[in-house]
Amino acid sequence: MAGRSMEADARDEGGTAPTSGREEEILDAALRVFLRFGYRKASMDEVARGASLSRQGLYLHFSSKQALFHATIERMIGQVRTATLTALEREDADLTQRLADAMAALHGSAAGADRDVVGELLAAAADVSGPLLDRLHDNVVDRVAALLRDSGVEDAWRDAGLNAVDLAEHLYLITTAVAQSGGDLTRQYQALHTAARIATRGRSG
Repeated sequence: MAGRSMEADARDEGGTAPTSGREEEILDAALRVFLRFGYRKASMDEVARGASLSRQGLYLHFSSKQALFHATIERMIGQVRTATLTALEREDADLTQRLADAMAALHGSAAGADRDVVGELLAAAADVSGPLLDRLHDNVVDRVAALLRDSGVEDAWRDAGLNAVDLAEHLYLITTAVAQSGGDLTRQYQALHTAARIATRGRSG
């Protein structure tokens, strides 16, 4: 949108306002810990060490592990949303690549993490940040569907009884499945690219 920053747009869709540099360091450390241990096994002590803080210093910023996890997921969702929409809006790539790159961006920092850990984090995130995840889903599906309509891809699927929203929902679900499959990142991207090729029927425009 003209006249709007990505940060303002992200806040409207459930993202976060910019945090202080110190809190960003804490949230980066927390994300690494959560991706390594999962929500249940992650400890505030581990996050404090990762952020070069004392336990007491960490609690000055975040009063509980749940509060820290919520802030971490909130920030990550904002980053994922920005990266995903940026990929969709690129003008130097064909449609299939834009979709594949956007799907890969939805993995965010979880790409390559242990699939059991990712599954547990997604479940925990749904409990503490469900509305944010729902808004991310809705916003990305809306943008992908609009792109498929504008590019003419939707017309190619009418005879199969599918519309742009059906295709966008399918791509989103595939992205979630690939993110939880684990394995090599190159293979994951190849799977996403194949899904995008199928959805677009090889359309390059």
